[in-house]
Amino acid sequence: MVKTWNLDDVSWMALEAPYTFYLPSPQLIAQLRLGDVVKLIFRCPVENDRNWSAERMWVEIVQISGNEFRGKLKNTPNYIPDLSFDQELVFSPQHIIQTQREDPVPHLAGRYAKKCFVTNRVLNDKMAVDYLSHEEIDEAGKSHDFSGWTLCAGDETDEYLDNEDNWHFVSLGLILNQDDRFRCLLDTPESKGKQFQWDVSLKSYQEIIDQ
Repeated sequence: MVKTWNLDDVSWMALEAPYTFYLPSPQLIAQLRLGDVVKLIFRCPVENDRNWSAERMWVEIVQISGNEFRGKLKNTPNYIPDLSFDQELVFSPQHIIQTQREDPVPHLAGRYAKKCFVTNRVLNDKMAVDYLSHEEIDEAGKSHDFSGWTLCAGDETDEYLDNEDNWHFVSLGLILNQDDRFRCLLDTPESKGKQFQWDVSLKSYQEIIDQ
């Protein structure tokens, strides 16, 4: 049977979406030992009733030679015809998306996983975040993992902002993937309870002081 699948190189995914896509650090990869299990993405174009194009499955490491790993598949594929439980395969660090070890290096995807309110102008129209505000978080907000941040392009009208269809509740990381100029404010405790506007001439965010 002709091979129908291949392993995804996930390194480019982390480069395209560093704030939402977790990739094990080189330090974690160096800690892997025989018997550890790692998760890989098996890409397969074979038509199936679930319309899947890939499966994420666990593989047990049985041999390590430099940057080359040999492992045994520890899941039963749902639709890939030429892949089976316990089948051996060879893979490299760039194929590993997850391990069962704790990563010694903090990752951005976890750091900015909390949610924010953001307008369509930013999320869908890809406008830069020119206005943002931070509010105190009540118990309801905490239960929904709210960060306290609201992000806007800065050119939205009051009518636009009053329309709930123009708002989304998404992770901060998703917006940072598009525009991370405001990351410095997220990491500053003094930002709590304040509003900021991007100043084109100064090329920085300035606090809005109520008169």
